[in-house]
Amino acid sequence: MITEMNRNDLIAMGARVRADYLVEQAGYTLGIAALDGKPLDDLLPDGYVAEVRTAADTLAAARQDRALTAAESKEATQGSQKAVAEAKVWRRKVARRASRARRMGRPVPDALLELPYARSSAALGGQVVEMLKLLEANLPAMSGAGTDALLQEGKALSAALQAAGATHEVKRYGELPDAVQAFYEQKGRLYIGLKVINDAGRELHAENGGSSDRYNLSILHRRTGPRKSQPEPQPTPA
Repeated sequence: MITEMNRNDLIAMGARVRADYLVEQAGYTLGIAALDGKPLDDLLPDGYVAEVRTAADTLAAARQDRALTAAESKEATQGSQKAVAEAKVWRRKVARRASRARRMGRPVPDALLELPYARSSAALGGQVVEMLKLLEANLPAMSGAGTDALLQEGKALSAALQAAGATHEVKRYGELPDAVQAFYEQKGRLYIGLKVINDAGRELHAENGGSSDRYNLSILHRRTGPRKSQPEPQPTPA
């Protein structure tokens, strides 16, 4: 069994990742796992890597169904809600204002300048909440007009993101056709399987940062535009 996570969570997780990227990521991760062979397998339940490989093959076949990929594209569009887009812009504005304050010699926490990648609206909402706390606590350090307005804007966006939270997502996914739910569940299960293999690989190479860093999800989470190619794993010598 790849995971004992409940079906609703797997569906919600699978809805947020692209099948084509996920299958490509699986090819890379499973290739790296094959290079490490038995030492990696010993850190995982019996047959785990083989089960994840089967899940990847199943998803690769399922994504040939145009109805499923059309539903995936529609879901991706729905997920790009106005509040999410505006919240990302708001974070950038806060970071720039905080950066100006620091350059002027004022004490500003590092977290106000950082913009970590958020994979979901829930993750983004959590980041906005934390940024709001820090912004409010450091208002005296900020320069220029509009800081109070920026704070109020953040509070409104935080409330909007919370309104479109996990409960709403579960209800929305539950109203999808059975075949689409099954497709999302497949994606969620494979996603978890790859993360488990990555955890095992990083444990196996804990003493070697370079080898450990090979176990990543950079293909899956790549952004649009030019990207440095991920190195292809070399076949195991005969």
